[in-house]
Amino acid sequence: MSLVRTIVRRRWIFLAFLAALHLVFVLGPENLIARWLFLSHIGLGLLWQPFVQPRRRLTAESAVVVVCAAALLAWLLDWGILLIWTVLLAGVVGGKVFVFPDRWERIFHLAGLGYLVMVVLVRVLPAAVSAHVSLDILPGELANLLATLILVFMALLPLRQGTLEERAEIVDFIYGMFVVLLLTVLVLGSLSFSLLYKVGYLESILITLGAVAGLLLLLAFIWNPRAGFVGLGTAVAQHVFSLGLPVEEWLQSLAELSRLEADPERFLSLACAELPRRLPGVRGGRWSVAGAQGEFGELHGHCTRYVHAGLTLELVTHGEPSPALRWHHDLIVRLLAEFYLGKWRARELQRLSYIEAIHETGARLTHDVKNLLQSLDTLCAAANEAGAPPSPRFTALLRRQLPEISARLRQTLNKLVEPGKQLQPAELPQTAMEWLASLEKRYADDATQIRGDGDLAACRLEAPALFFSVAENLLQNIAAKRRREPGLKASVRLLGLPEGACLEICDDGAAIPDALAQRLLRERVVSEDGLGIGLYQCARQAEQAGYRLSLLENRAGRVCFRLEPAPALEPASGG
Repeated sequence: MSLVRTIVRRRWIFLAFLAALHLVFVLGPENLIARWLFLSHIGLGLLWQPFVQPRRRLTAESAVVVVCAAALLAWLLDWGILLIWTVLLAGVVGGKVFVFPDRWERIFHLAGLGYLVMVVLVRVLPAAVSAHVSLDILPGELANLLATLILVFMALLPLRQGTLEERAEIVDFIYGMFVVLLLTVLVLGSLSFSLLYKVGYLESILITLGAVAGLLLLLAFIWNPRAGFVGLGTAVAQHVFSLGLPVEEWLQSLAELSRLEADPERFLSLACAELPRRLPGVRGGRWSVAGAQGEFGELHGHCTRYVHAGLTLELVTHGEPSPALRWHHDLIVRLLAEFYLGKWRARELQRLSYIEAIHETGARLTHDVKNLLQSLDTLCAAANEAGAPPSPRFTALLRRQLPEISARLRQTLNKLVEPGKQLQPAELPQTAMEWLASLEKRYADDATQIRGDGDLAACRLEAPALFFSVAENLLQNIAAKRRREPGLKASVRLLGLPEGACLEICDDGAAIPDALAQRLLRERVVSEDGLGIGLYQCARQAEQAGYRLSLLENRAGRVCFRLEPAPALEPASGG
């Protein structure tokens, strides 16, 4: 309700403001009562004015200046001062017409603007020049009656509920200045036509209105032509938005710096150093972001602070920047912040990729060490069984296993150094038959069947360590699964194919859950018996060696994995 009362009160204050001015016109500025009414008119204008906030308190000095200026204006009041005063008021009211979205509010202020324009042309101007020329267009009583009817019409206009919302009392300066200039042209044009061409005042007003209307139509066409030509509006917009600043050159230098410099702080320092050379009026400044800071250029002048996305930039200019320049500078800060964030994210992504690579390397090495530890556990168990004197069986096991463990340890160490700097030459290829015999000696038992198919003697394994890694990991998983499902059987099958060896490892246990099977071999998964990364690492090793590890079957009673050479990509056929 307080908001409603405020809006209604401002409307009635504006009506009283115009009514007091209307009484001054009726009585004439030479009347003493009219001068006192003009003082009250100024007081009502101070209450209605949209320039200064109503809650702002005037200082004693400001109040004295306002009272003295109003008293002096009332003391010197005549028709010439009223003419200038009314034209300025028409500009203020005209600047408020287009800021209201509601139709009735616009009609209310348009009626006020029409009242002021009418009294200027019909009442004030003829009275101001009456000592030199007669410009009576309407009798004074009829003009006063028309003005009174306009005020009554304004008082009767409804106040719709949609307008009862909080809004700032603002004046569009461009529209207000345009109304003042247009009304000035009407006044001077009408007076000039009447005096120069000795025509009636009404005819001169109509001629001036026609000329101004034609000029406005021509300007409207030039502003936005239809035949595909660029109008004056585009040129004005380019001028307003450029403000003479070589922003395009600065953007080009910014893009070049972004291409050459990867470090975000270094890029920000170089980009800020370009600002005094590229942007007129900018002398220097300071920047700070995420603990880093720097200075550039001269630091003596007016300092304006801009903050966006963690970037704080203080620009030092020769003088206080205009609102348009502040908008441009804020846009520049936003661009710098976005470029900086892009480079910072790229650096963080690189760091995270490096950490992920370290994690995957560590996980791969952990997997290899775990397999080696299992082999050492097997030797230790055999040593405990052998007793004091070394048995021939234990000696044969040592001769067979120790060279293999040594080779696999060397291969594991090679993963810790840069490519091309391996400690020893890469592993030598084996025949499929030799590899299968080695695996059979280590893992063959009643629960694990190992066999080969195809021409294994002619088939060579280029990456025997990969086959060992996959076989050991899958057989260890089957052993862990056998503890949950006693009596589980496993089978290992090595196929010697023309395109290369193929390894299949199966078990007759329960199927892998579908949700887990879809993620298996593609990402790290939660494991019941280990780190959950063994099969993932095996799949990555297979990709690097030119092989593919896949889940061949997944059903109750038969779960099979297959390691085979990856198919070569077929070249795209041309059109």
